[in-house]
Amino acid sequence: MATYGRDDVGHLEEALESLVRQTLKPSEVVLVEDGPISAEARLVVERYRAVLNIKSVVMPGNVGLATALNEGLRQCANEVVARFDSDDIAVPERFARQLVAIEGDQSADVVGCFAQEMDIAGKLGGMRSMPVGHEQILENLWACPIIHPSVIYRRSRILAVGAYRTDLRRSEDYDLWFRCAKAGLRFANLPEALILHRFDQTSHLRHSFGDAFERAMTGYRGACLLGMPVWKRLACFVPLLRAVLPTPLRHPAYRFLSRFDPRRKTPVKGADI
Repeated sequence: MATYGRDDVGHLEEALESLVRQTLKPSEVVLVEDGPISAEARLVVERYRAVLNIKSVVMPGNVGLATALNEGLRQCANEVVARFDSDDIAVPERFARQLVAIEGDQSADVVGCFAQEMDIAGKLGGMRSMPVGHEQILENLWACPIIHPSVIYRRSRILAVGAYRTDLRRSEDYDLWFRCAKAGLRFANLPEALILHRFDQTSHLRHSFGDAFERAMTGYRGACLLGMPVWKRLACFVPLLRAVLPTPLRHPAYRFLSRFDPRRKTPVKGADI
């Protein structure tokens, strides 16, 4: 996990509490402080330090997620590492289910899962489902069919492909999956929502045009690296086209384009996400 000064302290507490409630407890929690954190956040971390065996990795300043995660990976003691975000919630069976999956299939290197979306206040939204098997994930890799904070992976193999690229602002996971695929690593997604993932109808509106351009180019380069068909390479630019729309039109465009997204999304009755 990584956290930084602008993270919501309440969300951080919920995330850590969800780790306490795991049926299979983590042997350690490597928490990277990406620059100074607030006094309130420090109190939350200290409250959970002993029960979760939290190992704090303190960066000298705000270095960005990719650099923070790379340092965290180097500090992990175990071969199998779970990624998690400081504002998400893990359901109690998450680690138990995923560890069985990755240890039971020695060919699996990266194992993700579905996710239940929730907004900032914790109200549930749509269910995000993903391609499940390795071949299906590879075919749809241009659409990033792996939810980054849902994965567990083999540490040595992630480090062997160079881990996260530190020159990317928001596409470090997208780029990593392409390089993993090129190196022959194998993927899987468990067909159940094992995390509650913070996402609402403003999440994609906060990304700048530069962020959208970076993501489009990351997808295009990755699709070329794997020799994907031209239409898949060009499809990586769809989010960029959405980013140039006037703000009021972006969410309707997002909802319309979601119908064609291989990362299926099932609405929840009464949800407005």
